[in-house]
Amino acid sequence: MKLCQECGSEYYAHITTCADCGVPLKMPEEIEKKNENKPDVAPHLNGEWVAICEEAKEGIRELSDLLSRNGIPSKIILAPGCSTGKCGCRYLLLTTKTDARTAHDCIEEYHIQKHPEIKTSQEWESEGKCPACGYCVSPGTKECPDCGLLLKIGK
Repeated sequence: MKLCQECGSEYYAHITTCADCGVPLKMPEEIEKKNENKPDVAPHLNGEWVAICEEAKEGIRELSDLLSRNGIPSKIILAPGCSTGKCGCRYLLLTTKTDARTAHDCIEEYHIQKHPEIKTSQEWESEGKCPACGYCVSPGTKECPDCGLLLKIGK
């Protein structure tokens, strides 16, 4: 049996590359030996990790790198119920419970820089307008009369 170091998928020993990640597969002994020589990246952590985001692999890696550049420790794991190659492969981005708020704010700021229309949408919403089209709506309105965006769910 061989393993993918990226996603944790198991393969028969004759297979050399992960079908999802494209990285070379390793024998469990090789991974174990490598991990023994690797220093503990975050020895101060209590092991209390929380999920802050779920996305496809590329998006999660991008966000994990962002957090790393900002000194925020993170881990990537396969989402519960996912099995690589069978469900579209969703991944969770984890960070420590104490860093969760900072990580969330960092990611939100990144998304606003990457997609400036988010800030406009937030401003419209705070002004009592539809966040999608800017149409003035009253506080109890459930659906925008101009574009049809669902504004309130439930009651």
